[in-house]
Amino acid sequence: MIELKEGATSFKIPTEDSYLSSKADVFYNPHMAINRDFTILILEAYSILKSKKLIIADPMCASGIRVLRLLKETNVVEKAYINDINKKAIDVARENLKDYQNVYYFNEDANLFLLQNKGFDYIDIDPFGSPVEFLDMAIKSLRYGGLVGITATDTASLSGAYPFKAIRRYGSKPLESEFYHETALRILIKSIIETAFKFDIALIPVFAFSYRHFLRAFFVKEKTIAKSIELYKEFGYIGYCHNCKFRKGYTCVMDLPKYCPCCGDFFDYGGLLFMGPIYDKHLIDIMKDSKTLKFFSKDAKKLFDIIKEEAHIKSPWFYKANIFGKPTMPKLQYILKKLKATKTHFSPEGFKTDMDFKDIKEFFEKWG
Repeated sequence: MIELKEGATSFKIPTEDSYLSSKADVFYNPHMAINRDFTILILEAYSILKSKKLIIADPMCASGIRVLRLLKETNVVEKAYINDINKKAIDVARENLKDYQNVYYFNEDANLFLLQNKGFDYIDIDPFGSPVEFLDMAIKSLRYGGLVGITATDTASLSGAYPFKAIRRYGSKPLESEFYHETALRILIKSIIETAFKFDIALIPVFAFSYRHFLRAFFVKEKTIAKSIELYKEFGYIGYCHNCKFRKGYTCVMDLPKYCPCCGDFFDYGGLLFMGPIYDKHLIDIMKDSKTLKFFSKDAKKLFDIIKEEAHIKSPWFYKANIFGKPTMPKLQYILKKLKATKTHFSPEGFKTDMDFKDIKEFFEKWG
């Protein structure tokens, strides 16, 4: 066993040379620390919002680091139920969590665990690859008013490298563009919301982000047909021109023109996807004052600072200056000021704005 540290928490894993492999007995990926950082930040804020401690579940716990950090770095957990199909992982988790009496251990398939245990305030779905096979049981096992955090690491399919795989898994066509990371995240969110519709359940997105090789989204569960209808109204398509970079949102696929309304070239599209807001501003306001932020990595703090600003932009896409084909470009800070824009966490060169495309294009045409 070797000892590692993440955030403010020390923990143990069996071997140093193989824990990064998905074939390892007990998998641990240090690049996913930022995933766990935001889980801690959001659950702390959610606990404050609900004025209660939470009963949480981690159906694929591996070393138990996520639950351990929640117990060590916050005071929001009433009970923690952790599960892994790998017996060695449960043994390691027991060792890491031995100081806590409010943790319950299971060695089952994740879906079977969720079938047998219900009424959680929070469920974490963080698999290898796509989360689709776990969505039904996670939605059913979560109590109304509860929160679920869902990760997808099959970003290649969602981003357009394997479009037919995305269509099979998520029922949507990805879009190759400079904002493909955001399109991928919004396709994932649409698919998760759509899955909940089958059970007359509304999953409301409250926080989502993209980082390195994964996408992460959090939802609150409500049982209301009216809210489900509101969410469905936010589904749509993004029409996109690869020539002039014009883009526009459309409610119905039949409304998509064959040729670009701006330059007349071929008009591509992506969707269905979720076009609506993906951040709950009340939750973000609570998150901003969290004391746990001091334990986070520089990348996590930087990511959150950018998200706080871009959460106010309604547009479901972003821009990069280089798409407008100028030999020289203004500095990003100048662009942000002139176009009433913010930075975006999806890309260090990107910016988000609600200004009309024609005004943005005109700004860059006048430059240089």
